Amino acid sequence: MTASSRRRPWKVDDDGGVAVLPWFVGPDGPGRGRLVANVALSAAVPVLALIDVAQKELPVGAAAGVVGLSLIVGAAVYVRTRWPVALLALALGAVIVTVLADVLSPPLVAASGIAVFTVACVRPRRVSAPSALVAALVLFGAAGARTPGPMTEPRMLIVLVWTALAFALGVAVRTQLAYVDALAERARRAEDTREQEARARIAEERLRIARELHDVVAHHIAVINVHAGLARRAAGRDAAVVDTSLAHVQTAASTVLAELGAVLQVLRSNDPLEPGTEPAPGLDRLDALLATFAATGFTVRTRATGRPQPLDGACDLAAFRIVQESLTNASKHGAGARADLSLTYGADALTLAVGNPVASASAPAPGTLVAPGHGLIGMRERAASCGGSLSAAPDGHGAFRMTAVIPYRPTAAVPTAAAPTGAVPPAAVGAP
Repeated sequence: MTASSRRRPWKVDDDGGVAVLPWFVGPDGPGRGRLVANVALSAAVPVLALIDVAQKELPVGAAAGVVGLSLIVGAAVYVRTRWPVALLALALGAVIVTVLADVLSPPLVAASGIAVFTVACVRPRRVSAPSALVAALVLFGAAGARTPGPMTEPRMLIVLVWTALAFALGVAVRTQLAYVDALAERARRAEDTREQEARARIAEERLRIARELHDVVAHHIAVINVHAGLARRAAGRDAAVVDTSLAHVQTAASTVLAELGAVLQVLRSNDPLEPGTEPAPGLDRLDALLATFAATGFTVRTRATGRPQPLDGACDLAAFRIVQESLTNASKHGAGARADLSLTYGADALTLAVGNPVASASAPAPGTLVAPGHGLIGMRERAASCGGSLSAAPDGHGAFRMTAVIPYRPTAAVPTAAAPTGAVPPAAVGAP
Protein backbone atom coordinates (compact mmCIF):
# COMPACT_ATOMS: atom_id res chain seq x y z
CA MET A 1 0.00 0.00 0.00
CA THR A 2 1.41 3.38 -0.99
CA ALA A 3 1.67 6.40 1.26
CA SER A 4 -1.16 8.13 -0.57
CA SER A 5 -3.48 5.17 -0.08
CA ARG A 6 -2.66 5.11 3.65
CA ARG A 7 -3.39 8.80 3.84
CA ARG A 8 -6.53 8.71 1.77
CA PRO A 9 -8.60 5.51 1.58
CA TRP A 10 -10.48 5.12 -1.68
CA LYS A 11 -13.91 3.82 -2.50
CA VAL A 12 -15.71 2.83 -5.71
CA ASP A 13 -18.90 4.59 -6.71
CA ASP A 14 -22.04 2.98 -8.12
CA ASP A 15 -20.84 3.47 -11.71
CA GLY A 16 -17.65 1.53 -11.10
CA GLY A 17 -15.45 4.63 -11.13
CA VAL A 18 -13.01 5.64 -8.44
CA ALA A 19 -14.14 8.39 -6.07
CA VAL A 20 -12.32 10.06 -3.21
CA LEU A 21 -13.35 10.28 0.42
CA PRO A 22 -16.82 11.58 1.31
CA TRP A 23 -17.02 15.35 1.73
CA PHE A 24 -17.42 15.08 5.49
CA VAL A 25 -14.04 13.30 5.71
CA GLY A 26 -11.99 15.49 3.38
CA PRO A 27 -12.28 18.20 0.72
CA ASP A 28 -10.24 16.43 -2.00
CA GLY A 29 -12.05 15.58 -5.18
CA PRO A 30 -14.18 17.16 -7.92
CA GLY A 31 -17.59 18.69 -7.47
CA ARG A 32 -18.88 22.15 -6.62
CA GLY A 33 -21.03 20.73 -3.83
CA ARG A 34 -17.97 19.26 -2.13
CA LEU A 35 -16.18 22.64 -2.35
CA VAL A 36 -19.14 24.56 -0.93
CA ALA A 37 -19.64 22.08 1.91
CA ASN A 38 -16.01 22.18 3.00
CA VAL A 39 -15.73 25.96 2.72
CA ALA A 40 -18.85 26.26 4.88
CA LEU A 41 -17.41 23.81 7.43
CA SER A 42 -14.12 25.69 7.59
CA ALA A 43 -15.84 29.08 7.83
CA ALA A 44 -18.14 27.84 10.59
CA VAL A 45 -15.24 27.72 13.07
CA PRO A 46 -14.34 31.45 13.01
CA VAL A 47 -17.96 32.52 12.53
CA LEU A 48 -19.15 30.59 15.57
CA ALA A 49 -16.13 31.79 17.54
CA LEU A 50 -17.01 35.39 16.66
CA ILE A 51 -20.60 34.85 17.80
CA ASP A 52 -19.38 33.22 21.01
CA VAL A 53 -17.02 36.06 21.96
CA ALA A 54 -19.73 38.60 21.14
CA GLN A 55 -22.16 36.89 23.50
CA LYS A 56 -19.57 36.67 26.27
CA GLU A 57 -18.58 40.34 25.84
CA LEU A 58 -14.87 39.58 26.14
CA PRO A 59 -12.22 42.27 26.13
CA VAL A 60 -11.12 43.36 22.69
CA GLY A 61 -7.68 41.80 23.02
CA ALA A 62 -9.02 38.43 24.17
CA ALA A 63 -11.77 38.45 21.56
CA ALA A 64 -9.30 39.26 18.81
CA GLY A 65 -7.00 36.47 19.95
CA VAL A 66 -9.82 33.90 19.97
CA VAL A 67 -11.08 34.97 16.54
CA GLY A 68 -7.54 34.94 15.14
CA LEU A 69 -6.90 31.43 16.41
CA SER A 70 -10.26 30.28 15.06
CA LEU A 71 -9.37 31.67 11.63
CA ILE A 72 -6.14 29.67 11.61
CA VAL A 73 -7.86 26.50 12.83
CA GLY A 74 -10.71 26.99 10.32
CA ALA A 75 -8.22 27.21 7.45
CA ALA A 76 -6.54 24.04 8.71
CA VAL A 77 -9.91 22.28 8.82
CA TYR A 78 -10.23 22.73 5.04
CA VAL A 79 -7.04 20.75 4.39
CA ARG A 80 -7.64 18.30 7.22
CA THR A 81 -7.01 15.07 5.26
CA ARG A 82 -3.52 16.12 4.22
CA TRP A 83 -2.21 16.87 7.71
CA PRO A 84 -4.81 15.50 10.15
CA VAL A 85 -2.43 15.02 13.07
CA ALA A 86 -1.09 18.57 12.58
CA LEU A 87 -4.68 19.87 12.58
CA LEU A 88 -5.36 18.05 15.86
CA ALA A 89 -2.20 19.48 17.44
CA LEU A 90 -3.10 22.99 16.22
CA ALA A 91 -6.67 22.76 17.52
CA LEU A 92 -5.58 21.41 20.92
CA GLY A 93 -2.89 24.10 21.12
CA ALA A 94 -5.51 26.77 20.41
CA VAL A 95 -7.74 25.33 23.17
CA ILE A 96 -4.82 25.41 25.64
CA VAL A 97 -3.98 29.02 24.71
CA THR A 98 -7.58 30.16 25.19
CA VAL A 99 -7.80 28.37 28.54
CA LEU A 100 -4.60 30.04 29.71
CA ALA A 101 -6.17 33.33 28.67
CA ASP A 102 -9.11 32.40 30.90
CA VAL A 103 -11.34 31.85 27.87
CA LEU A 104 -12.76 28.52 26.58
CA SER A 105 -14.10 28.70 23.03
CA PRO A 106 -16.59 25.90 22.19
CA PRO A 107 -15.95 26.24 18.39
CA LEU A 108 -12.28 25.42 18.99
CA VAL A 109 -13.32 22.39 21.05
CA ALA A 110 -15.61 21.35 18.20
CA ALA A 111 -12.71 21.77 15.74
CA SER A 112 -10.68 19.44 17.96
CA GLY A 113 -13.47 16.88 17.65
CA ILE A 114 -13.41 17.24 13.85
CA ALA A 115 -9.64 16.68 13.96
CA VAL A 116 -10.07 13.51 16.09
CA PHE A 117 -12.66 12.20 13.60
CA THR A 118 -10.39 12.94 10.62
CA VAL A 119 -7.34 11.29 12.19
CA ALA A 120 -9.41 8.18 12.91
CA CYS A 121 -10.60 8.14 9.28
CA VAL A 122 -7.30 8.53 7.45
CA ARG A 123 -4.67 7.20 9.84
CA PRO A 124 -4.13 3.65 11.13
CA ARG A 125 -5.25 2.65 14.59
CA ARG A 126 -1.73 2.86 16.03
CA VAL A 127 -1.76 6.61 15.27
CA SER A 128 -5.42 7.52 15.75
CA ALA A 129 -5.93 5.81 19.11
CA PRO A 130 -3.07 7.64 20.94
CA SER A 131 -4.09 10.89 19.26
CA ALA A 132 -7.68 10.51 20.48
CA LEU A 133 -6.46 9.70 24.00
CA VAL A 134 -4.25 12.80 24.10
CA ALA A 135 -7.13 14.91 22.75
CA ALA A 136 -9.50 13.54 25.40
CA LEU A 137 -7.05 14.33 28.21
CA VAL A 138 -6.34 17.86 26.95
CA LEU A 139 -10.00 18.70 26.45
CA PHE A 140 -10.95 17.15 29.78
CA GLY A 141 -8.27 19.23 31.50
CA ALA A 142 -9.42 22.38 29.70
CA ALA A 143 -13.02 21.74 30.74
CA GLY A 144 -11.88 21.12 34.31
CA ALA A 145 -9.98 24.39 34.37
CA ARG A 146 -13.14 26.28 33.36
CA THR A 147 -15.73 24.25 35.29
CA PRO A 148 -15.86 24.46 39.08
CA GLY A 149 -16.81 21.37 41.02
CA PRO A 150 -15.83 17.71 40.99
CA MET A 151 -14.41 15.84 37.99
CA THR A 152 -17.66 13.94 37.60
CA GLU A 153 -19.48 17.09 36.63
CA PRO A 154 -21.59 16.36 33.49
CA ARG A 155 -20.12 19.40 31.70
CA MET A 156 -16.69 17.80 32.07
CA LEU A 157 -17.67 14.23 31.27
CA ILE A 158 -19.49 15.28 28.11
CA VAL A 159 -16.11 16.28 26.66
CA LEU A 160 -14.86 12.71 27.03
CA VAL A 161 -18.08 11.34 25.55
CA TRP A 162 -17.92 13.58 22.48
CA THR A 163 -14.24 12.82 21.93
CA ALA A 164 -14.86 9.07 22.16
CA LEU A 165 -17.84 9.40 19.80
CA ALA A 166 -15.77 11.31 17.23
CA PHE A 167 -13.06 8.64 17.39
CA ALA A 168 -15.59 5.79 17.08
CA LEU A 169 -17.31 7.41 14.09
CA GLY A 170 -13.96 7.94 12.40
CA VAL A 171 -12.97 4.31 12.91
CA ALA A 172 -16.36 3.18 11.58
CA VAL A 173 -16.00 5.31 8.44
CA ARG A 174 -12.44 4.07 7.87
CA THR A 175 -13.55 0.45 8.29
CA GLN A 176 -16.41 0.93 5.85
CA LEU A 177 -14.18 2.59 3.25
CA ALA A 178 -11.57 -0.15 3.66
CA TYR A 179 -14.30 -2.77 3.19
CA VAL A 180 -15.55 -1.07 0.02
CA ASP A 181 -11.97 -0.75 -1.20
CA ALA A 182 -11.41 -4.47 -0.57
CA LEU A 183 -14.57 -5.33 -2.52
CA ALA A 184 -13.44 -3.16 -5.41
CA GLU A 185 -10.02 -4.81 -5.42
CA ARG A 186 -11.61 -8.25 -5.31
CA ALA A 187 -13.88 -7.33 -8.21
CA ARG A 188 -10.90 -6.04 -10.20
CA ARG A 189 -8.95 -9.24 -9.56
CA ALA A 190 -11.97 -11.33 -10.47
CA GLU A 191 -12.29 -9.41 -13.73
CA ASP A 192 -8.60 -9.95 -14.47
CA THR A 193 -8.98 -13.65 -13.68
CA ARG A 194 -12.00 -13.94 -15.98
CA GLU A 195 -10.05 -12.29 -18.79
CA GLN A 196 -7.12 -14.66 -18.26
CA GLU A 197 -9.44 -17.67 -18.22
CA ALA A 198 -11.14 -16.43 -21.37
CA ARG A 199 -7.78 -16.03 -23.12
CA ALA A 200 -6.75 -19.51 -21.97
CA ARG A 201 -10.01 -21.00 -23.26
CA ILE A 202 -9.56 -19.24 -26.59
CA ALA A 203 -6.00 -20.56 -26.92
CA GLU A 204 -7.13 -24.06 -25.98
CA GLU A 205 -9.98 -23.93 -28.48
CA ARG A 206 -7.62 -22.76 -31.23
CA LEU A 207 -5.32 -25.69 -30.52
CA ARG A 208 -8.27 -28.08 -30.55
CA ILE A 209 -9.52 -26.74 -33.89
CA ALA A 210 -6.03 -26.87 -35.40
CA ARG A 211 -5.62 -30.45 -34.18
CA GLU A 212 -9.00 -31.48 -35.59
CA LEU A 213 -8.39 -29.86 -38.97
CA HIS A 214 -4.95 -31.44 -39.21
CA ASP A 215 -6.31 -34.91 -38.47
CA VAL A 216 -9.21 -34.46 -40.87
CA VAL A 217 -7.07 -33.25 -43.75
CA ALA A 218 -3.78 -35.15 -43.37
CA HIS A 219 -5.09 -38.68 -43.90
CA HIS A 220 -7.29 -37.93 -46.88
CA ILE A 221 -4.68 -35.76 -48.58
CA ALA A 222 -2.21 -38.64 -48.19
CA VAL A 223 -4.72 -41.01 -49.83
CA ILE A 224 -5.31 -38.54 -52.66
CA ASN A 225 -1.56 -38.17 -53.17
CA VAL A 226 -1.01 -41.92 -53.42
CA HIS A 227 -3.84 -42.54 -55.86
CA ALA A 228 -2.93 -39.50 -57.95
CA GLY A 229 0.56 -40.96 -58.29
CA LEU A 230 -0.83 -44.36 -59.30
CA ALA A 231 -3.11 -42.75 -61.89
CA ARG A 232 -0.25 -40.73 -63.33
CA ARG A 233 2.00 -43.79 -63.70
CA ALA A 234 -0.79 -45.85 -65.26
CA ALA A 235 -1.97 -43.14 -67.63
CA GLY A 236 -2.07 -44.43 -71.21
CA ARG A 237 -1.18 -47.99 -70.19
CA ASP A 238 -3.85 -49.31 -67.82
CA ALA A 239 -7.19 -47.56 -68.03
CA ALA A 240 -8.66 -49.72 -65.26
CA VAL A 241 -5.98 -48.62 -62.75
CA VAL A 242 -6.43 -44.99 -63.74
CA ASP A 243 -10.19 -45.24 -63.31
CA THR A 244 -9.91 -46.97 -59.93
CA SER A 245 -7.33 -44.49 -58.63
CA LEU A 246 -9.37 -41.49 -59.75
CA ALA A 247 -12.43 -42.97 -58.08
CA HIS A 248 -10.49 -43.25 -54.82
CA VAL A 249 -9.27 -39.67 -55.25
CA GLN A 250 -12.84 -38.50 -55.74
CA THR A 251 -14.05 -40.46 -52.70
CA ALA A 252 -11.25 -39.13 -50.48
CA ALA A 253 -11.84 -35.57 -51.65
CA SER A 254 -15.58 -35.86 -51.01
CA THR A 255 -14.93 -37.28 -47.55
CA VAL A 256 -12.49 -34.56 -46.51
CA LEU A 257 -14.84 -31.88 -47.83
CA ALA A 258 -17.72 -33.38 -45.84
CA GLU A 259 -15.66 -33.57 -42.65
CA LEU A 260 -14.39 -30.01 -43.11
CA GLY A 261 -17.97 -28.90 -43.67
CA ALA A 262 -19.03 -30.57 -40.43
CA VAL A 263 -16.22 -28.85 -38.52
CA LEU A 264 -17.07 -25.46 -40.00
CA GLN A 265 -20.76 -26.00 -39.28
CA VAL A 266 -19.98 -26.55 -35.61
CA LEU A 267 -17.72 -23.48 -35.53
CA ARG A 268 -20.34 -21.25 -37.14
CA SER A 269 -23.29 -22.56 -35.17
CA ASN A 270 -24.41 -20.86 -31.97
CA ASP A 271 -25.92 -24.11 -30.79
CA PRO A 272 -23.40 -26.99 -30.58
CA LEU A 273 -26.31 -29.46 -30.46
CA GLU A 274 -27.97 -28.13 -33.59
CA PRO A 275 -29.69 -30.92 -35.54
CA GLY A 276 -27.77 -32.11 -38.56
CA THR A 277 -24.34 -32.00 -36.94
CA GLU A 278 -22.65 -35.33 -37.54
CA PRO A 279 -21.26 -37.19 -34.54
CA ALA A 280 -17.51 -37.20 -34.03
CA PRO A 281 -15.77 -40.26 -35.50
CA GLY A 282 -14.71 -43.09 -33.21
CA LEU A 283 -13.27 -46.57 -33.31
CA ASP A 284 -16.53 -47.79 -34.86
CA ARG A 285 -15.15 -46.31 -38.09
CA LEU A 286 -11.88 -48.20 -37.81
CA ASP A 287 -12.80 -50.73 -40.52
CA ALA A 288 -13.62 -47.94 -42.97
CA LEU A 289 -10.34 -46.24 -42.13
CA LEU A 290 -8.36 -49.43 -42.72
CA ALA A 291 -10.16 -49.90 -46.03
CA THR A 292 -8.86 -46.54 -47.28
CA PHE A 293 -5.30 -47.66 -46.54
CA ALA A 294 -5.85 -51.03 -48.15
CA ALA A 295 -7.05 -49.28 -51.30
CA THR A 296 -3.67 -47.57 -51.59
CA GLY A 297 -1.80 -50.86 -51.27
CA PHE A 298 -0.79 -50.23 -47.65
CA THR A 299 -1.28 -53.31 -45.49
CA VAL A 300 -2.35 -52.97 -41.86
CA ARG A 301 -2.29 -56.11 -39.74
CA THR A 302 -4.73 -55.64 -36.89
CA ARG A 303 -4.86 -57.53 -33.60
CA ALA A 304 -7.27 -56.95 -30.72
CA THR A 305 -6.96 -58.52 -27.26
CA GLY A 306 -9.13 -58.28 -24.21
CA ARG A 307 -12.81 -57.62 -23.89
CA PRO A 308 -13.85 -54.50 -25.84
CA GLN A 309 -15.16 -51.71 -23.63
CA PRO A 310 -17.20 -48.65 -24.66
CA LEU A 311 -15.23 -45.41 -24.61
CA ASP A 312 -16.42 -41.95 -23.70
CA GLY A 313 -17.00 -39.72 -26.74
CA ALA A 314 -13.87 -37.62 -26.21
CA CYS A 315 -11.71 -40.67 -25.56
CA ASP A 316 -13.18 -42.50 -28.53
CA LEU A 317 -12.42 -39.55 -30.82
CA ALA A 318 -8.87 -39.29 -29.44
CA ALA A 319 -8.25 -43.00 -30.00
CA PHE A 320 -9.55 -42.85 -33.59
CA ARG A 321 -7.53 -39.75 -34.49
CA ILE A 322 -4.36 -41.21 -32.97
CA VAL A 323 -4.73 -44.40 -34.99
CA GLN A 324 -5.52 -42.38 -38.12
CA GLU A 325 -2.50 -40.11 -37.74
CA SER A 326 -0.14 -42.97 -36.82
CA LEU A 327 -1.11 -45.04 -39.84
CA THR A 328 -0.92 -41.97 -42.08
CA ASN A 329 2.63 -41.27 -40.90
CA ALA A 330 3.55 -44.93 -41.37
CA SER A 331 2.18 -44.99 -44.92
CA LYS A 332 3.93 -41.77 -45.87
CA HIS A 333 7.31 -42.25 -44.21
CA GLY A 334 7.64 -45.92 -43.32
CA ALA A 335 9.21 -48.72 -45.33
CA GLY A 336 7.61 -51.87 -46.69
CA ALA A 337 4.09 -50.45 -47.15
CA ARG A 338 2.87 -52.21 -44.02
CA ALA A 339 2.18 -51.56 -40.37
CA ASP A 340 0.95 -53.45 -37.32
CA LEU A 341 -1.94 -52.16 -35.23
CA SER A 342 -2.85 -53.67 -31.88
CA LEU A 343 -5.71 -52.75 -29.54
CA THR A 344 -5.42 -54.04 -25.99
CA TYR A 345 -8.47 -53.55 -23.76
CA GLY A 346 -7.34 -53.41 -20.16
CA ALA A 347 -9.22 -52.94 -16.92
CA ASP A 348 -9.26 -49.12 -17.07
CA ALA A 349 -7.78 -48.09 -20.41
CA LEU A 350 -7.29 -49.01 -24.04
CA THR A 351 -3.70 -49.41 -25.21
CA LEU A 352 -3.07 -48.63 -28.86
CA ALA A 353 0.18 -49.65 -30.53
CA VAL A 354 1.24 -48.96 -34.11
CA GLY A 355 4.55 -50.23 -35.43
CA ASN A 356 6.06 -49.90 -38.88
CA PRO A 357 9.49 -50.68 -40.38
CA VAL A 358 11.78 -47.72 -41.01
CA ALA A 359 14.34 -47.55 -43.79
CA SER A 360 17.82 -47.64 -42.26
CA ALA A 361 18.92 -44.68 -44.38
CA SER A 362 16.33 -42.47 -42.74
CA ALA A 363 17.40 -43.22 -39.17
CA PRO A 364 19.41 -40.50 -37.42
CA ALA A 365 22.70 -40.99 -35.66
CA PRO A 366 22.41 -42.70 -32.24
CA GLY A 367 21.49 -40.28 -29.47
CA THR A 368 20.22 -37.62 -31.88
CA LEU A 369 16.94 -35.95 -30.96
CA VAL A 370 14.77 -34.65 -33.77
CA ALA A 371 11.92 -32.21 -33.12
CA PRO A 372 8.54 -33.82 -33.74
CA GLY A 373 6.15 -32.63 -36.42
CA HIS A 374 2.69 -31.25 -35.77
CA GLY A 375 1.13 -34.68 -36.21
CA LEU A 376 3.02 -36.25 -33.31
CA ILE A 377 2.46 -33.17 -31.15
CA GLY A 378 -1.26 -33.34 -31.90
CA MET A 379 -1.39 -37.02 -30.94
CA ARG A 380 0.31 -36.30 -27.63
CA GLU A 381 -2.13 -33.48 -26.94
CA ARG A 382 -5.12 -35.64 -27.78
CA ALA A 383 -3.95 -38.40 -25.44
CA ALA A 384 -3.21 -35.94 -22.64
CA SER A 385 -6.54 -34.13 -23.07
CA CYS A 386 -8.43 -37.17 -21.80
CA GLY A 387 -5.88 -38.16 -19.17
CA GLY A 388 -3.92 -40.65 -21.27
CA SER A 389 -0.34 -40.81 -22.45
CA LEU A 390 1.56 -41.40 -25.68
CA SER A 391 5.11 -42.39 -26.50
CA ALA A 392 6.74 -42.70 -29.90
CA ALA A 393 10.31 -43.84 -30.59
CA PRO A 394 12.33 -46.43 -32.51
CA ASP A 395 12.24 -49.88 -30.93
CA GLY A 396 15.90 -50.61 -31.71
CA HIS A 397 15.08 -53.33 -34.28
CA GLY A 398 14.56 -51.23 -37.39
CA ALA A 399 10.98 -50.25 -36.63
CA PHE A 400 9.22 -47.21 -35.23
CA ARG A 401 6.61 -47.79 -32.58
CA MET A 402 3.87 -45.58 -31.21
CA THR A 403 2.09 -46.58 -28.00
CA ALA A 404 -0.89 -44.68 -26.58
CA VAL A 405 -2.88 -45.39 -23.42
CA ILE A 406 -6.42 -43.98 -23.60
CA PRO A 407 -8.70 -44.32 -20.54
CA TYR A 408 -12.29 -45.35 -21.07
CA ARG A 409 -13.45 -42.22 -19.24
CA PRO A 410 -11.68 -38.84 -19.23
CA THR A 411 -9.49 -38.21 -16.21
CA ALA A 412 -7.36 -35.24 -15.15
CA ALA A 413 -5.36 -34.04 -18.13
CA VAL A 414 -1.60 -34.37 -17.79
CA PRO A 415 0.92 -31.90 -19.25
CA THR A 416 2.15 -32.80 -22.70
CA ALA A 417 5.84 -32.92 -23.44
CA ALA A 418 7.28 -30.49 -25.93
CA ALA A 419 9.34 -33.21 -27.54
CA PRO A 420 9.21 -37.01 -27.44
CA THR A 421 11.62 -38.98 -25.38
CA GLY A 422 14.24 -40.98 -27.17
CA ALA A 423 15.60 -40.64 -30.68
CA VAL A 424 12.87 -39.96 -33.22
CA PRO A 425 13.74 -40.49 -36.86
CA PRO A 426 12.63 -37.80 -39.28
CA ALA A 427 10.94 -40.45 -41.36
CA ALA A 428 8.64 -41.28 -38.48
CA VAL A 429 7.70 -37.78 -37.43
CA GLY A 430 7.64 -35.92 -40.67
CA ALA A 431 3.86 -35.68 -40.86
CA PRO A 432 2.52 -32.20 -41.47
